[in-house]
Amino acid sequence: MHPVPIDEGAKDRRRIGPFWIEEGLGLVYAGAAILAAVTLLYILAVVLRPA
Repeated sequence: MHPVPIDEGAKDRRRIGPFWIEEGLGLVYAGAAILAAVTLLYILAVVLRPA
């Protein structure tokens, strides 16, 4: 098995180990939105927990 250089591939993709990842801010925004939603639900669960 021959190693593949890390910079081989399309300019908007990056290789990390055996995986190709897309570069861009779309996934960053999606991850931030999911994290914000989970944080909000956790805060609501703590505030509204039964006494």
